Amino acid sequence: MAWLVMALGGCAAPRAEVVVRTSPVWLADDAIYFLRQAGSGQVEIWSRGSTDGDRERFVASRESLPEACGVPAELFRMGDGRLGVALDCDSTRLLAFDPVARTFARIADLRSRVAEVTLSADLSNGYSSGVNERCWWLSTIGLPDGRLAPALPDLTCAAGGSARSPVLTRWGGLVFVATRDEAAGAETDRDNRRWSVHLGGFQGVPYKGIGPTFQGPPDLDLSPDEETAAVTVTKFDRWRLLLVDLRDGETRELHSSPDRLFDPSFAPDGREVAFSDGHQVKIVRLGR
Repeated sequence: MAWLVMALGGCAAPRAEVVVRTSPVWLADDAIYFLRQAGSGQVEIWSRGSTDGDRERFVASRESLPEACGVPAELFRMGDGRLGVALDCDSTRLLAFDPVARTFARIADLRSRVAEVTLSADLSNGYSSGVNERCWWLSTIGLPDGRLAPALPDLTCAAGGSARSPVLTRWGGLVFVATRDEAAGAETDRDNRRWSVHLGGFQGVPYKGIGPTFQGPPDLDLSPDEETAAVTVTKFDRWRLLLVDLRDGETRELHSSPDRLFDPSFAPDGREVAFSDGHQVKIVRLGR
């Protein structure tokens, strides 16, 4: 093959390794955790600072996790200041990472695989979202036994809808995104159904939608003061990061891109939001 390289003009440049960074969680003022996969290597947990250009630091791989039955599939914020880790096993195993002691503890094994998790601060219960093709649904999580029970039957696959990205409030309310439209057509990166932010358990109402509709599939995070949701959506053929006021539904755009956006995560002071474009963890300031 050396003659072919020479004929094409000298030494061939090595192909750059593709690095994927997803599931950012802004856990502390100076620490954003995320999942990182280089090329075909294993998925690992890494962290970085809150300033662009900060050095990335390795945290853990499957080999360093206790009782690891699979690879890390999702990171999530826990109410007690720890980092939640969901492992993709025969079911989903939940771990908690203490960033001060730098140790992991096993929380529970759920009864089946789930895509997303949110837990109460006292670890007595939580919610998950499951997915089958383009249909998502919410379930309650009973702890410590990991039992799952369907929630919000009007927004399930059987009812022709979908619900995903659940986040529990400190007082037990639920914020999530949902659509009543059925999935149609071939599966793609974009979901043309009409989604909106929903509130569950607020003011005695089982759930209600708030703010405008948008396309997806959307991801959501809740601000530290629990008054605003950050949502990654598609609208007018671009991916957008939106802020939705949970009091009146007022919405404004923070960022737009032709590339897919994932997993918004508020800074602890609520002044910035981190998100992933699949390859990088990026940060945008709220501005006002």
